[in-house]
Amino acid sequence: QERLFKGASWSYLCLAAEIPNPGDWVATTVGEVAIIVARGNDGAVNAFVNRCAHRGNLLCLKNRGHDREITCIYHGWSYDLSGQLTGVAFEKGVKRQGGMAPEFHKEDHQLQRLRVEELCGLVFGTFSETVADLQAYLGPVVVGGVKRVLDGRPAHIIGRSTQILPNNWKLYFENVK
Repeated sequence: QERLFKGASWSYLCLAAEIPNPGDWVATTVGEVAIIVARGNDGAVNAFVNRCAHRGNLLCLKNRGHDREITCIYHGWSYDLSGQLTGVAFEKGVKRQGGMAPEFHKEDHQLQRLRVEELCGLVFGTFSETVADLQAYLGPVVVGGVKRVLDGRPAHIIGRSTQILPNNWKLYFENVK
């Protein structure tokens, strides 16, 4: 898991056509890590771990949605569509009693982000800060093939197919992917 999915590699996340509008998001995985891919209000595609920074609760329980922010159902921490913490329930306490310590800063509790790049409508992400950019990683032969098939052709979602395989992830990775 650490070397293949969290290491110096790029993973396919979704089609850009799945999140066409600001506020659209899809839930996916990279290995065993739950991920949210969201189109921010600025139009940028963002990807971050689908776990609350507070207690690790799963944030998005559905496969896709549209929201201005994502709120954890456990303790009510909320995040914008770039993974930045924007709200903490009872941050100032109840009637200004209790609450978060003065040294608590929201910017220190953002969701773990992935680097994201798009190639011909395909969205990829990586946990690595050091892996080469997507096109260099894929190489000219693969990039050329993707561009030959997809460049200039907008994708349209016409249906979905999901297959659950009752096996170890390595069987799929080593034999199909």
